[in-house]
Amino acid sequence: MATFSVLTSLFIIIFLQRVTGRLLLSMIAGFAGFCLINFQILGNIPHLLLVTTTDLAFLKLIATVFLIYLTSEIMRKSGDSERFSSSVQKLFRNSKGATAFLPAIIGLMPMPGGAMFTAPMIQDIGKDMTNLEKTTVNYWFRHTLEFFWPVYPAMYLLSSLSGIPIANVSIRLIPLFLVAFASGWLFYNGLSFPKISMLTSKEWKKMIPALVIISTGVLILVFKFEGWFALLLTTSTYASLRIKSILPALKDSLKKVDIFIVLFIVFLYKDALMTLEIGTKLAQELSSLGLNVILVAVILPIVVGMSTVITQTTIGISLPIVLGMGGANLALLTYVFSVAGVLLSPVHLCLVLTSQYFNVNFLRVLQKISLPLAITCSVGWLYLI
Repeated sequence: MATFSVLTSLFIIIFLQRVTGRLLLSMIAGFAGFCLINFQILGNIPHLLLVTTTDLAFLKLIATVFLIYLTSEIMRKSGDSERFSSSVQKLFRNSKGATAFLPAIIGLMPMPGGAMFTAPMIQDIGKDMTNLEKTTVNYWFRHTLEFFWPVYPAMYLLSSLSGIPIANVSIRLIPLFLVAFASGWLFYNGLSFPKISMLTSKEWKKMIPALVIISTGVLILVFKFEGWFALLLTTSTYASLRIKSILPALKDSLKKVDIFIVLFIVFLYKDALMTLEIGTKLAQELSSLGLNVILVAVILPIVVGMSTVITQTTIGISLPIVLGMGGANLALLTYVFSVAGVLLSPVHLCLVLTSQYFNVNFLRVLQKISLPLAITCSVGWLYLI
């Protein structure tokens, strides 16, 4: 019954997400279906609400995600994002190898459809490349940062659900980022290296967004600050320099209330699995079918990632199940395959937009990234198990 309830809730979430495109509705309906099949949850709703709302990890996660959105909106409203991209483009002008560094640097800033942000730059720089090569390089290197960079919301959800400090998560995953970047570099650029252009002091001043984001990473990775506190410091400092943009940025950030409700449902789901022993029953049932927790940690996030196309949603759905089955040591592996599943999705926003922009078949792009992705996941399997 536990397995049936989980599969039913997953089906509801994936089906409604594909049909309606509304994540909040999908998550509410999926959790409702999960509760109706597991009757003991209904009698424990007050307890679950109390556990979740008083969970310090959940509260820190909400603060962290809000600060990420606020920083991104201030950058957009102030025009810093546009000026930053312009300077980066000048820094790497007329260099094929730069087509890897450019989307990777812009990838420091998490944003929906971010690969589309760099597509026009890659078009200008990669004049000697085919459109398929441009699309593939832009898509792949834009997302290599997602394997470790501690500013992505999914990283914080992973940290909050697993209880592993965000700095430890990020540091442990650095080798996989290096594998992803290096394998992509060899496959797409060979041994060529980028040519760096000299920038004026005026152009360097436009790099403020990179300084804000890198400072956040340094505070987390080097000084071991908690993610929410590091973001609070850097966002506050940056906002003090862009006072006119704070109010409109704050308004737009608060409009994203849906994602906070989704995160709340994810934690309710996790707490139900963990505290009501549904996860234990799930593990027993899957084991009797010959599926161990390692296979679940690999297969489930790939399937969910390809279906939902959102990394934090994928980790939010998959990780509680893996944890409930006693797979706490597989949290990072689950994350790696969550990223892989999302990258392989044919409806990934970055893939769809850039394939259309460069007028290429997205299936050929997926085919081109399959080898470096397979290498990265294989190394992840050997490294994290």
